Amino acid sequence: MTKLILLRHCQAEGNLKRFFQGKIDSDITPHGRAQIGATAELLSAEPIDVFYTSSLTRAQKSTDGINVYHEVPVITDDRLAEIDAGKWEGKFLTDIEKEYPEQFDNWHHHPEIFAAPDGESMAQVYTRVKAALDDIIKENKNKTVCIVSHGCAIKCMMCYLHGWNIENIANVPLGTNMSINVVRFEDDKKPEIIMENFTDHLQMV
Repeated sequence: MTKLILLRHCQAEGNLKRFFQGKIDSDITPHGRAQIGATAELLSAEPIDVFYTSSLTRAQKSTDGINVYHEVPVITDDRLAEIDAGKWEGKFLTDIEKEYPEQFDNWHHHPEIFAAPDGESMAQVYTRVKAALDDIIKENKNKTVCIVSHGCAIKCMMCYLHGWNIENIANVPLGTNMSINVVRFEDDKKPEIIMENFTDHLQMV
């Protein structure tokens, strides 16, 4: 059996201050560190064999904080990075809503057709994370793999793991910081989703 544990990174400055982070390398917050601690403790007994993460600080620090209980290899793969939001990068969400009302509405209500101005479309993110997942699964058969990534990227991953194409991505909820998804594969059978956007471990943080 192959198991994937997909984690959204902890709270970072953009999440706290409500600006669009995308490819911006913002640092984590004190609350984010507490989220890491709670998640690390929950997963401490999980037999994780390897971590995969993007190179952004908020994902790297989340990975390192959980890996203290495992001390296993960490592989950086920027196909797991957040959406490149182009002109939205660093802008407050309230300003984006005013300046780009149609695209902002697509982001929330029609993500399958969303395209960031001078950045990536949701379909492009779906394509790159799908390729990353295919490689990770192929290279880690019968292992437990923890993937630490970003909200939009994980939304696309879960859409793919549900067996859906990009047209169905609106059916996938956006997980909060440090939410947990667990998917397992028995031989060549289709993915079985065991847990989606689990956050009970964060209730006391």
